[in-house]
Amino acid sequence: MKKGFKRLIFSALAIAAMMTSTAFAKTVNMNLTYNGKTHAYSASEIKIKIDGEELAPKDMPPVVIEGRTMLPMRLIAQELGCDVLWNDETNQAFIINENYTVAFTLGSKTVIKNGQEIALDVPAMIINDRTMLPVRALAKALDLNVTWDDPNRTVYIGEGRTPTTPTEPTKPTTQAVKVFQASVPASKTASQVFTIEANDAIYSYDEVYLDDTRVVIDIQNATNGLSEKITNTNSNIVTSIRSAQHDANGVPVTRVVLDLAGEKSYTVTQSADKKKIYVTFDQVVVEDISLTNRNGVDKLVVGADGGLGAKISTLSNPHRIVIDFPNVESKAANVLSTNGLSYITAARTGMYDTNTFRIVLEVGQLTEFNWEEEDGDFTLEVKKSTLENLSYDIDSNVLILDSVESMDVEDIQKNDRHTEGYYELTLPGDYESAYGYGTLKIGNDVIDSISVSTKGSKTVIRFTQNRYSEYVIEETKKGYEIHVKNPKEVYDKVLLLDAGHGGNDPGASANGLMEKNLTLTMALKVQKYLENSDVKVYMTRDSDVRPENSVRAKTANQIADLMVSIHMNSAGTATTANGTETLYQVHSNDNNSKLTSLKAAEIMQSSLVQAMNTTNRGVKQRTDLLILNSTTVPTILVEICFLSNPGDAIKISSAENQEIAAEAIGDAIIEMMDKHRLR
Repeated sequence: MKKGFKRLIFSALAIAAMMTSTAFAKTVNMNLTYNGKTHAYSASEIKIKIDGEELAPKDMPPVVIEGRTMLPMRLIAQELGCDVLWNDETNQAFIINENYTVAFTLGSKTVIKNGQEIALDVPAMIINDRTMLPVRALAKALDLNVTWDDPNRTVYIGEGRTPTTPTEPTKPTTQAVKVFQASVPASKTASQVFTIEANDAIYSYDEVYLDDTRVVIDIQNATNGLSEKITNTNSNIVTSIRSAQHDANGVPVTRVVLDLAGEKSYTVTQSADKKKIYVTFDQVVVEDISLTNRNGVDKLVVGADGGLGAKISTLSNPHRIVIDFPNVESKAANVLSTNGLSYITAARTGMYDTNTFRIVLEVGQLTEFNWEEEDGDFTLEVKKSTLENLSYDIDSNVLILDSVESMDVEDIQKNDRHTEGYYELTLPGDYESAYGYGTLKIGNDVIDSISVSTKGSKTVIRFTQNRYSEYVIEETKKGYEIHVKNPKEVYDKVLLLDAGHGGNDPGASANGLMEKNLTLTMALKVQKYLENSDVKVYMTRDSDVRPENSVRAKTANQIADLMVSIHMNSAGTATTANGTETLYQVHSNDNNSKLTSLKAAEIMQSSLVQAMNTTNRGVKQRTDLLILNSTTVPTILVEICFLSNPGDAIKISSAENQEIAAEAIGDAIIEMMDKHRLR
């Protein structure tokens, strides 16, 4: 006679591991295949015990994916005395006994139990050809009492226990360590080892898989003392190192993220004293390279003994595809024959520097290419483009349309969506027969790609931008030239207007107001006010998103004469602080014959205080703000008022006062740019 499901209660879990001062857990290293890809996995072992007996995984252990602990469904269900069936047609797994029939559908967050639907927060998955269930789903669907032994990283499934009130996971008994340093390689050609260091022994950490472009390490019982973002990595593999801290059931967890240029093999180890975690990218060996043509497609295949992390770029005159493999050496032949190929006219290989292997393919510009990399195999295909009668001069950033069909350039419509990363030109008719359709990959500092499509009766050219740009269209004897220009080449006065914070960064909050919402409201009002002026306004954001502060500053340096960042102040729980202040920093290139950040701050402060009748807190030099420090053009950060002060909060929440403030900011900007030399 089969056992019934154990009638138990699900206790609160922290399966993604709260650590304690216990012995070090065994590490599970393996490859996991799911969602069509294979991923390297390395994490502390998780044990399963049913009625006190340890359940030994036969071929698939519990694993943690994106913070969710996944358990092998068949192994546990059969141990509980249930039948497990699989329906290929419906992608459903069934767990059956005399009391229940429970159906799990792959990818669905709904489970059907005895005909009733139950909502889950995470669906079942196929991992390494095994059906895996999140712990929470298993407990909820099967009425299981699951408890978590934090020190030993063990899931307990018990029989016959008296239901108890769920308890919090065990919290560390040791003082939290501080992660204070992330060390990078000495140079791009040195061994690619990254070190994360704490002031005391790190007793538990987990690798969290998010995707193949990041290494994510969660350090348990650790506070974060690292810089918000490290970009000087001395590496062609790791583009930046980011860190953050969050609490899990009262225990601090420091997350360190290494952003990768591409998929790359690595190992994570720990020093003998447990104070350091090493992320090592071993040198990969290219074993073979081939060039073939099949079914009219030229194909490059590179085979290696690990992840290559390819970086793809293009060059012009002649048009070339450049593939760089960082931290790679090659044992393959350097001479590649292009005999029998349709679009690759020349190919060469070699070491670009002491540890970067490069392949260069010469192709016609009107070709398309795509690539993929998986498990050390890199494949790039080149075929004829569906675009025609156009070309792009990468050196001068000009798109040339041949005069196949005539058009009036005055009728071309412009749609600047710079905050969304693109700019569109809509031609005055259907020109698909002249220019085709598809995407031209550029990949320089200005343009990432150009796509041509026809919507209804109009052909649209979309420029995906790596920099805010303006577009000047000229008709020539041979056709039409679209010049992609820096805004300062087109306009005499260029302003970058910044609404502070945004997205997952709310800024200050008090008296029912949130800074990120108010800064956006104010920035949009200032933008509208300046529409009738001769100031060209670009925005860092016009919706609830959060551009990195470094990107905001970089954009200002690239295209603007002046940057104004709008913020709201706060004094926390104190309510007496109030008024307006404007912040600035002295730049090394300041020239008193031109507008400086100090002059701009003084004009802004005077205009706002007079218009808003707020307390004048003055202009203040600040040396600790990234936007002020990283810009090279005049930049100010205006704190309009204090949200923490009831009087200020009431004032700025009024639509009428918002208009007054917006006009004061706009008038100050016009005065700065009218009365002072900008360039």
